[in-house]
Formats: sequence, structure tokens, C-alpha cells
Amino acid sequence: MASMKFYQDIPYLLMIKIDFECSEAVIEFTGKILKSEYKKLISAETIRQCFDNINEMGFCRIDVEEILSNAQVVKCDVTMDIPDLDMANLASYISANLTSYKQYQCKTLRNGNLIIEKNVTTRKLMKRITIYDKGKEMKRSANLKFAQDYGIEDEFNGLCRIEMNLNTKEQIRSALGICDTRLRDVLTASANPILDYMKEVISPPEHKQISDKKTYLAMLVLRDNDYDLAKVEAKMREFHPRGTSINKVMETYKSVLAQVGNSSSDSIYSKLMESMSCIKSPDDAF
Repeated sequence: MASMKFYQDIPYLLMIKIDFECSEAVIEFTGKILKSEYKKLISAETIRQCFDNINEMGFCRIDVEEILSNAQVVKCDVTMDIPDLDMANLASYISANLTSYKQYQCKTLRNGNLIIEKNVTTRKLMKRITIYDKGKEMKRSANLKFAQDYGIEDEFNGLCRIEMNLNTKEQIRSALGICDTRLRDVLTASANPILDYMKEVISPPEHKQISDKKTYLAMLVLRDNDYDLAKVEAKMREFHPRGTSINKVMETYKSVLAQVGNSSSDSIYSKLMESMSCIKSPDDAF
């Protein structure tokens, strides 16, 4: 016998192939292998649990310490979950604000997933990001039973998932800023490749020149209130005595908001970048 292979895709993807001639084992799995801990994703903190869960299945025995010390990662998906992003507005903004329409393409699939790809002809230079509503995806028939079995039906509600596919060792080294693709090196990398790529792909909103103090202060108030005039009005009512014409007070903010014109885009861009900056991206599949 030259090789052996185990494969399953329910309740989660797991593939193990052993090549006796090359003395090599290939293991592939996704974050669902964490079962009830799926939301934590695969990281330096959860990787041992992944292999322990495989061992608990009983059909093989993995030397976890050996794997952690010497295994090489040949492909992975770098993943992060961001709460409360409006997918429709995000898709519209990204589609309209690519830094280069020759270098990148953005498309929305029929299932609502947003794909951002680099236009290249060679696989090793390919960069691809997928953005989708994770809560909605977990409620699809293919995932619902898994979520119910492990009691995580509502844990992904309101989450926008962003995944970057790294399909070669060269891509992994480049994206994570590491010299070696050993499992430990990949999981402890300090880079944030999704943020780096999004900065490369998406242009920030352009701002019109603010030439006076009054407009500048009004812009600060608008930004602090998410460019929502209703929020601004509520705040202004707190600061002005009864009898003040709030309509007159609000004229300035309405004028500045109309002047800038892209305040909504600014809010989308800022929230996306700030959220990605705060999240350490674990690697979701090996």
C-alpha cells in the first residue's frame, strides 16, 4: 500500500492523506473542527484543540507536539469577523473606490458574497478576499444542523466575515512577513495581511477642503455622531436652552453635510479600517 486517505465534509471538513513512499502526511481542516468553540477560529490558542479533536475520533493518532514543532503550512485562510458592517453599503463603497480597476476586480456573487481579486495570470501572485454575512451563512441548510448540534446558532449574528485565501507557501510568507511556513511561525505571525491588502485595494474617501473654523467644528460634531443628523439634533438639544430654534442651529450641520457629500463613505471606510486594525487575524484553515 503506497498511501491512505481519510475524507469527510460533514459535520466539518477533514482530510488526512498519508504517503508511505514519501514519508509524508497531509492534514486539511477548517475552523468548524473546533465544534462549539468555532467562533474562536484557529489560532495559536486553539490549534492544540483541533488536533485533540481529531485524536478523539479514534481512527488515527496524531503526535501533537511533533506537528506543532515541525509541520509546514502549505495553504491557509486568514480570517477575521467584524460586527455591525452593512454589507450592501460596504459592497457599493468598495466597488466604487478601488485604487486601480486594472489591477483589481470586485464582484458580488448571487449569494451576496463580495469577492475582491488581484488581476494576475500566475497562481503564486493571486490575492483574493471574500466578504460575507457570517450570521446569514450559518443559517443556511448546509450549516444550520452543525450550529444547532453545537449550540452556536446565534453566535455569528451581525458578524461580517473577511477571508483572505493564501494558497502557496510563497503567498503565506509574503502576506505574513515570515521566513518559514512552520505551523508555529504562521500562528504567531504579527502581520495583519487583510488590513494591508484592503489598504492597497481601497481608496479612502476624498474630502473637500475645509477652509474655516466653523465648518471644521461642524465636521467634528458630524463625525462624532456618525454623520447622523438625528443624533446631532438630539445632542444639540442637550446644549441649547428651551426656546432656541433648533432648526436654525441645525442649518449649519445640514449645510456642511451636503457640502462634504461623502460622509457616509467616510463612515464606512473608517469603521472598516478601524475594526480591522483592532483584530488579530487568526488563520482559519490549514
